[in-house]
Amino acid sequence: MPAKKPLTPVKPSGMELVFLYPCPFCGQTVPMASPAKPVLAQCGNCRGRFPIVPVDERTVNFVKLMTACGKAAVDPDFV
Repeated sequence: MPAKKPLTPVKPSGMELVFLYPCPFCGQTVPMASPAKPVLAQCGNCRGRFPIVPVDERTVNFVKLMTACGKAAVDPDFV
């Protein structure tokens, strides 16, 4: 059996900002990936649905731009 080559760490190819919303029914944190439109979130704990306040898409795009979609956020010790 041939020896396996050690895996080289993989760099991120993109990023997403996750915003945390507290469930108004049970208090559990509900993660949502950059919700730019008002939607109903569903709690994974109590299954309750509730409306959320969307985030500013321009701010999300700015953070992504400043980090080159996550590439600039890589730990320099691994580059």
